[in-house]
Amino acid sequence: MLTTNSLVTRRMFSKFGFLLSALAANAIAQSPPGSIPVGPMFAYPELEVAAKRDSNIALVPDALRKADTIWYLRPTVRLEAKQGVNIYDVGYRGEYGRFDSQKTDDFENHDFFANANVTLDARNNVKLGVQYLDKVDPRGTLNLAATPTPNQYRQPIVTGLYTYGAEDAKGKLELKGGYYDKRYVNNRDLGTSALDHTNTDYGGTFLWRVMPKTYATFNLRQEIYDYKQSTVTLDSTNTYALVGLRWEATAATSGRFSLGNLRKKFDAAGQNAGRRDFSGFAWTGGINWKPLRYSSVDFNTQRNANDSTGLGNFTINQTYQLGWTHAWTSRVSSNVTGSYSNDKFNAAPVAAAGGADREDSTKSIGLGLTYSVQRWLKVGADYTHGLRDSNDNNFDYRRNQLMFFLRGTL
Repeated sequence: MLTTNSLVTRRMFSKFGFLLSALAANAIAQSPPGSIPVGPMFAYPELEVAAKRDSNIALVPDALRKADTIWYLRPTVRLEAKQGVNIYDVGYRGEYGRFDSQKTDDFENHDFFANANVTLDARNNVKLGVQYLDKVDPRGTLNLAATPTPNQYRQPIVTGLYTYGAEDAKGKLELKGGYYDKRYVNNRDLGTSALDHTNTDYGGTFLWRVMPKTYATFNLRQEIYDYKQSTVTLDSTNTYALVGLRWEATAATSGRFSLGNLRKKFDAAGQNAGRRDFSGFAWTGGINWKPLRYSSVDFNTQRNANDSTGLGNFTINQTYQLGWTHAWTSRVSSNVTGSYSNDKFNAAPVAAAGGADREDSTKSIGLGLTYSVQRWLKVGADYTHGLRDSNDNNFDYRRNQLMFFLRGTL
């Protein structure tokens, strides 16, 4: 039998539930598109499922290549909070890959991150970031003996940027620093243990306004590599001294470009092992051009020294990347990409090339189409063709990848 007290209680809970529903509906209505309120923050969840056909999963010559179909699940969630002009966010990006045939290549990538962008006053701004990666280097991407599975590593990262100078100041100063510790988890007896290392980088950029929205830049930066295995003699310091220009929203373009000198210096153990220092040109730059409100072209390039991943002392890399994104209608957009990269391996002689050091040229071109079914749901397809041409034929490859995806947000 229903008592008076129980009836009153039910009515109270019913009214309370209705009030919560109304408050929740009001909070959601006031949330930015694609978000849900979580206390003082807004959560932006996203989920992508994809299927890709890869003609060369291990990046090997044609005679050895294997094709497979890979299924992807990519969840992302980012929580953002704003306090005046200050922005804070924390989140997770995941990528889970499953192969139809080559099950040993299955992988899981995890990326946890948090950032703070704090404006202290009109002249002082601080950006801080922390990140934890638990990811894999796919087979064929390191210069090691063939491994039976992808090479898994864990890598905590800390970064910071301090900027001094008002928006309209004649001069500005940027001080930047970072640290990461990369440790491999598997295939350690096949060479990955020799790649464990830490990296500390720090430096500063002085900006001097030469036109209303254009600055001359002067940059000094160092990167310190410290390898954990006592028998590895790759400890070194990279020093960059660059000058350039940075411009913002000048007509339809913005960008930056710096050119200068890079010096790589090995420590005493490396020198005793026969490793030689390097000094040469370095550059970094990028341009964004928006000829139309719904069309954007991006060009990026760099020349720097990459540490060895199992071959030679280091690699001098030059990269050029071009991308064009265009919205044809409110629902249909496309992206076209192209890249060229040249890698020269120091102290990595190739007998078939007459004893010259190994040199690779890698090219790729891609095309993607995306259709917005709804604001929160997109479907699309991407095709990429890539090839590597090396003076060591054992490292030539061709690769075709065709992917279909479905991406949903709130």
